[in-house]
Amino acid sequence: MRHTKYIITFILAFAFLSLQSVKAQVRQLTMEDAVKLAIEKNRDLQVAALETAKAAQKVQEARGYALPTVAASAQYLYYFNKQVSFLPGSFVGLGDDQLATFRVGGSNAFLGGVAVSQPLFQASVRSGIKVAQLNGLATDQALADVRATVVADVKKAYLDILITQEQLRLQQQSIARNEQALKDSRSLLAQGRASRVDTLRAYVTVENQRPTLIQLMNRISITKTVLKRTVGLDEREEVDVQDSLRYDDAIFVSPGNDAFLDVVQARPEVRRLELIEQLNREQIELQIAEKQPKLSAIGLAQSQSQANNFRVGDYRWPVSSYVGLQVSVPIFTGLRTNSRIQQAQITRRQTETLVANLKEIVRAQVKISLSNVQEARLRIQTQQQTIAVAELGYRIIRDRWKQGIASRLDVTDAELSLTQAKSNYLQAVYDYLSAAVELDKVLGRING
Repeated sequence: MRHTKYIITFILAFAFLSLQSVKAQVRQLTMEDAVKLAIEKNRDLQVAALETAKAAQKVQEARGYALPTVAASAQYLYYFNKQVSFLPGSFVGLGDDQLATFRVGGSNAFLGGVAVSQPLFQASVRSGIKVAQLNGLATDQALADVRATVVADVKKAYLDILITQEQLRLQQQSIARNEQALKDSRSLLAQGRASRVDTLRAYVTVENQRPTLIQLMNRISITKTVLKRTVGLDEREEVDVQDSLRYDDAIFVSPGNDAFLDVVQARPEVRRLELIEQLNREQIELQIAEKQPKLSAIGLAQSQSQANNFRVGDYRWPVSSYVGLQVSVPIFTGLRTNSRIQQAQITRRQTETLVANLKEIVRAQVKISLSNVQEARLRIQTQQQTIAVAELGYRIIRDRWKQGIASRLDVTDAELSLTQAKSNYLQAVYDYLSAAVELDKVLGRING
């Protein structure tokens, strides 16, 4: 019994340690790792990839209309009343204006055959293949557009985590400075060199910062959840980002004077619309082709037999067969084809307008993104100087307060200015990195 207890205890302990080990496993992610995982696991990308696979099958379907069609058929009929044939009445002694009827055949009838049809001339087949191919190319560009969006979203979600962690660290530093100020204030109060009001104000300042600390910790959890959802990871999986929020001017590469022309060629959504425009033109040709004659080679081989019994072995199975040409010439289709041609022409004009509008949108996006990057760079340069001045000012005011020259309120203001300067710098770096990601997407540089 005692051994059994030991075994149970050992099993429970092992299970507990295994559970803790699983919980302790945290996925370490760099931004590059997150992008690679998203390309592999993101569900929007998976759906878009399946769409391209479906488009490839549509091409195969369109090509299939140029191939022969072979169909086998079999039929069994039971006649309660046998088939009737009509002969001139003169054959059986009736008048010339009369008909004689005869019931012929057996009660059981079997029929089987193979029919073949091969299109020889059908203009719509060629147009249909080209339409399917253009649709496949447009779907590929749609996949590239989704990939660029996913990569940009992953990078922005990753940056959201970084800035939130830096804001948390900055808040902790501010609390540490204020806690030190509170400790100094208590020490000076004990020496009679500071008032009780200054000590209370220092205490309130520290406590007022703690709710912000809680908010930032919760925001880190939320931003990590957003990153995991964007990447396609399981919500229960823990992640830890490895990169840092730092300013690197080298990541910005000027697009040059011909940026707009480059963007038009690089943006997948622009290429997709241009392909759709070509597709619409080909659809017009496809509808026009429906008005043209169709020529096919046809063939049939069949065998049939009839009898009044089921002794199939005694049946005779005569075979008949033929080959020939079949021509189909559309004469009047209720104006449906003309209506479809007009619809295709209207769709083509709509697409042309969408392409022109998208190009103007791209032009504006390039200008706005460049402006955002440049503005963030200037803010970073300004805030770097501001932080240095704010740190010097805080040290001077703190020393003066310890000497009894400055007030506690001056110290609070100086510390707040320092925290604000560092926060503004972090925000500027974040805005710069986010703007750089958006600029890469706008310029078509993001392709995963």
